[in-house]
Amino acid sequence: MRGWKLYKQGTALTSQACTFLKEALEWALDPAQRLIVRRPDWSAIVLTDPRGRLLATTPARDLQDAAFRASEWARAVVAANHFVVSPLFQMPGLPGHFVVIAIPVVRDAKLTLVLGALVRADAFSAILRRQQTPPEGLVALVDSGNNIVARSRQEDSYVGTPVTGAFLDIAARTNEAAWQTETREGVPVYSAFSRSPRTGLTVGLALPREQVDGPVARILWYLTAIWLGFMALAGGVALVLGQTIVRAMSNASKSAMKLARGETVVPLRSRVAEIDELATQLRDASDLLAARNRERDEASRIKDEFLMTVSHELRTPLTAIYGWARMLSTGEIRDAQRPRAAQAIERNASALQQLVNDLLDVSRIVSGRLRLDVQSVVAADVVSAAIDAVRPAALAKQIRVTTAIPDAALRLSADPDRLRQVIWNLLANAVKFTPAGGRIEVRVVADADQIALTVRDTGPGVEADFLPHAFDRFRQGAAGTTRAHGGLGLGLAIVRHLVELHGGTVSATNNAPDAGATFRVALPVLASVETGRDPAVSPEEGMMAAASVRATQLDGLSVFVVDDHQHTREMVTTVLENAGADVRAAASAEDALMVLETWLPQVMISDIEMQGQDGYELMQSVRSLAGNRQRLVAVALTAHARPEDRLRALEAGFQWHLTKPIDPGELVGVIASLVAQAGEVSSPA
Repeated sequence: MRGWKLYKQGTALTSQACTFLKEALEWALDPAQRLIVRRPDWSAIVLTDPRGRLLATTPARDLQDAAFRASEWARAVVAANHFVVSPLFQMPGLPGHFVVIAIPVVRDAKLTLVLGALVRADAFSAILRRQQTPPEGLVALVDSGNNIVARSRQEDSYVGTPVTGAFLDIAARTNEAAWQTETREGVPVYSAFSRSPRTGLTVGLALPREQVDGPVARILWYLTAIWLGFMALAGGVALVLGQTIVRAMSNASKSAMKLARGETVVPLRSRVAEIDELATQLRDASDLLAARNRERDEASRIKDEFLMTVSHELRTPLTAIYGWARMLSTGEIRDAQRPRAAQAIERNASALQQLVNDLLDVSRIVSGRLRLDVQSVVAADVVSAAIDAVRPAALAKQIRVTTAIPDAALRLSADPDRLRQVIWNLLANAVKFTPAGGRIEVRVVADADQIALTVRDTGPGVEADFLPHAFDRFRQGAAGTTRAHGGLGLGLAIVRHLVELHGGTVSATNNAPDAGATFRVALPVLASVETGRDPAVSPEEGMMAAASVRATQLDGLSVFVVDDHQHTREMVTTVLENAGADVRAAASAEDALMVLETWLPQVMISDIEMQGQDGYELMQSVRSLAGNRQRLVAVALTAHARPEDRLRALEAGFQWHLTKPIDPGELVGVIASLVAQAGEVSSPA
């Protein structure tokens, strides 16, 4: 019973499968029959299973497996899972060549059948002939086996035959290419092809070279003729423009040559914008050159006047110094005249020192090497110190100097030495130009966020045309051999630079309607710097004050002087011996080291710039010697007066730095103070 039931179930399933297959075939073939009517080029519609076995055809035809080769294209569809075009083939009993275009039939996501269309090759040839190709052009269709499937011309002779060897060589390397070749009829052509990677079909196009090259050659001839015409026209235009440009450029060149010679030029205007711009620039350059020449001439004149002034200002005190010194050395002067000679020499030497200091200050200012030591200073103290410096000159001319400082404790942040120099220069300038019996007033007041210092005199004032240049370097109101007042014209220039370094401003105005001029310095109110000492007293002044209290003599002190300048060496030796010191001298660093091998002085005074070893190297060598020479008190006495020179001397091992020329009393005081300090440090507690 159980087996019978299984048999009946199997029979039912087989019946259902047959019914399904019948319905599937009817579903596939009924539309195909209608499609064949609309596409008469299609010979048949076939249906196979995935293994390539024929299931049905429409219209019904005897398609043998061996001839039809359904298994190849059917299996190709199954493998690719998309449509396939078979290679070209022939069928016994049927004329012509055929290809099969097959697609997969998928139901429920499974490939169940393969549907193919049997198409004659001449259908493809008809399609190729309908394409818009040149009259003599040739289009061909090649299958994956490199056999000609269709041809737009003479297809009966070539369909089904293999392609040429040249095509095979190129097609083996690429899917697209173009080259020059010949048709099988021997016609030279330009050929190109493109192969479909999905179907394997290749479309090739060939155009006769004559048809391609002929129009190109004609176009080239036309272009050549047009180009020659344009060249002729351009040549004519260029000739006209060239002459215009050449004339303009020639004029510009001549103007440039004149400009190079420093002559005034007036270039002609041009219709060419660029050349006209060049002419305008040449005119501007000519005007600028003329202005620069005037400035140069003015600067040269000022330089010549300055050199003449420097020569006069140097030679005048040198004449007095040399004359009095010569009379003293030859004994041509009477004893009663000796004090007068000494005073004249000292006064003129001081004037020379001031000239040198002014020149050095200007040099440092111009090169940007001037530095400020800003401190909190009492304005009244700085003004009093500056007035004390000019008071002898004012008394000599019976000029009364008054001060007006409402706030005696008024402080400001400034470099005390440089601020004193500013006030001294303004006062010295006022004393110089104020006539005998005149008056100078100094006023310091706090004005909003700045401190104003004014110096007002009763002199003739400043000439109106010179007033804008009053603070320029090397400029003086009256120049030449008839000027009434001496000087280099640097005092007010130094004032301007020092005030600007402090962040302030300086100005000059004439008093109206009163006589005289007023110079006003405005300095910003900065934060005070508490130093714990009288800010108006510099460290050097403190040293000298202490020295004057401790000692004025150097009795029994051993001092070693090293200087390569004989007169300076003899002068310093004489000053120290007169103060009671035991002095030895050397003319070079080499001699000094030889002396120090057998003698240990308490103090060494050395020049810096010497032949062979300089003072810095000498000091380093001395500090490296054995014994107590490391504790030797050393003072640098040099003409190098810059702040960086002082710092370098201290770094080299010197305890103090003095600049030439030196006051004898200052030299003795510094040595006494340094020795006293060294004794305090070395004495037991």
